[in-house]
Amino acid sequence: MGTRPARHGTAKTTPAKVTRGSIYWVNLEDAHPPELGKTRPALVLSNTEHNAVLNTVVIVPISSQPRHIWPLRLALPPLPKLKDSFIVIPGVRQATKSRLIEPITIAPLAFVDSVQDALNAYLGD
Repeated sequence: MGTRPARHGTAKTTPAKVTRGSIYWVNLEDAHPPELGKTRPALVLSNTEHNAVLNTVVIVPISSQPRHIWPLRLALPPLPKLKDSFIVIPGVRQATKSRLIEPITIAPLAFVDSVQDALNAYLGD
């Protein structure tokens, strides 16, 4: 999943602007199985306007372990600073911006839309 940042704590300062589609290193500690924990990449799904106002963002964790199983897991397209990885849809969660450690890259809009479609399929009837 790329090179993990040296520090595994939370960010010292809250990011100024968090945009939808950004991928950050996020501290997901205090997770209980089957929740994904540790410091790992995550895709920001909440919209940029809400991210500017709220102290939290909606993220979907990224893992290099699971395989592509639509709609539960989606393979990320090749992106700078990330090895072959998968979005883990059941891991969707709200996180405070203080958990965002550092930005990694930005996912293509078409991929973010496909994550939204998978999330709708996962949560809908």
